[in-house]
Amino acid sequence: MGIRLEHIIAIVTVLVVMGFFLIDIEPESREKSTNTKELVFANTRLIEVDTQGMLGLAHSRYGEVEKKTLRLYEIVYHTDRVNLLRAQKGTYHGDYLQLEGNVTLNQKEGFDYRAERATYNKESQILTIDSPFEAHLNENIITGTNLVYEMKEKSATAQKVKAVLYTAEK
Repeated sequence: MGIRLEHIIAIVTVLVVMGFFLIDIEPESREKSTNTKELVFANTRLIEVDTQGMLGLAHSRYGEVEKKTLRLYEIVYHTDRVNLLRAQKGTYHGDYLQLEGNVTLNQKEGFDYRAERATYNKESQILTIDSPFEAHLNENIITGTNLVYEMKEKSATAQKVKAVLYTAEK
């Protein structure tokens, strides 16, 4: 009694089918993409508006949207109170604009601020600098470890302040 040809073909067919389902021939095609960027853009101007008019204007060399977070690189931001707010990187989280790298705030009236990290709340118009800062107005120079600047009231609160202030003679 020998092995019949039909049995050999059936066994080989079963082995080939099992091998087809068990062996992963192309693993790259089944891997999920780790890129979750929804939008990428370059040299762009973003304008924030409401029913009353323009709220703010941002220029960016490069930007991307990922998981509802907008990141802008080499950002320049303008509003009616802010002449220029610049940084190497800006990240929008709702009404907050987190800034990193060579952050500078040039106001239409008042001090010009420089720091490495800051957060700007667009609704309350408060700039929070959480790194050492330097502020200039003409020859007046103020330095400190952190600062909260309320643009509506034009008031600033800082810690570990060192200042050189020139006053007008009376």
